[in-house]
Amino acid sequence: MSYDLYTGISEQAKASRHRMDDAQALFNAGRWRGAMYMAGYAVECLLKTKLMRIYNCRNLHELEDELQRRGVLTHNTTVFTHHLELLFRLTQGFDRLRQNRTLWPEFNIINSWVPAWRYTVNLSNRKDAEDFLEAVGNIMRWIENNV
Repeated sequence: MSYDLYTGISEQAKASRHRMDDAQALFNAGRWRGAMYMAGYAVECLLKTKLMRIYNCRNLHELEDELQRRGVLTHNTTVFTHHLELLFRLTQGFDRLRQNRTLWPEFNIINSWVPAWRYTVNLSNRKDAEDFLEAVGNIMRWIENNV
């Protein structure tokens, strides 16, 4: 299958919802780190969806070109990243969230997410996973309503 099949706005939006559903299923099965891993991807896909909507782009390739054309993204930086803070900064909502004393600590929780969790032998624990998924849900709701 072509890589391009997964870069469109509707695919990213669907992926965000599906990864959050996956995270909840893994949490319910006691797979703490797996739940956290999937929840991080839910945030990533939502941010990419929002960016494509903000800049009126159909896919991530168009988005990257548009952001580089506007000088918002340097030519050595890409939207094909898992770096949540970078993606969030590109939405222009980052500073508003940082001013929110309730949600800013929650963003810091989810900003600890790394795709390398798929390799870790650290299984985490219920409390950390619960806190992480709650933070993800709160931040995703904020992004939906404010970005």
